Amino acid sequence: MVDRLIKQGYIRSKNLERALRTVPRHIFVQKEYWSSAYEDIPLPTANGQTTSAPSIVALMCEASLPFSFLFEIGTGTGYLSSVCALSQPDGFIITAEIFFELALRANKNFQELELSDRVNVIVGDGSRGLNSKLIPDTIVVSAAAREIPKALLDGLKEGGKIIIPVGEGVQELLLVRKINSELLVSSITSCIFVPLLGKYE
Repeated sequence: MVDRLIKQGYIRSKNLERALRTVPRHIFVQKEYWSSAYEDIPLPTANGQTTSAPSIVALMCEASLPFSFLFEIGTGTGYLSSVCALSQPDGFIITAEIFFELALRANKNFQELELSDRVNVIVGDGSRGLNSKLIPDTIVVSAAAREIPKALLDGLKEGGKIIIPVGEGVQELLLVRKINSELLVSSITSCIFVPLLGKYE
């Protein structure tokens, strides 16, 4: 899988390559999909959610690097957070999941991969941002928004970045940088994500 992603240009960082070779994708999907776990396709998890295709995870993680404190909205079963954590070994991640069942599954996966000291999952509405004194320098949204939630922009560190799919139907995966309180927006790729849930969607 990783060899294919490198050949197709999805992986440039050695740290990301190492992370994707280390994280076993099959533990993040239901057993009936294990035979497809290393294909470049999204796969169902629970509660109508999916785990993203490895190519999209690679692009999102690549765009997030480097980070010191990453806040993810939409943990799912924890695949993207796990890959990001191993790509940035000195980084810290808080990831928010609105469905309790998925948060439990993700937490179990983080424990299995010995990432619990650097990846904390919380149950709640991530679209509201973090109700905390901690201010992320990187935000990754693993669900599609009609527009970038203002609460996330307001809660982003100056000089930080947001990676988020925006739009309805086929979306654009955007990289948004906050520079001198201005937003610099660039498109990474077209994509299809499940909708962002919560107050600001």
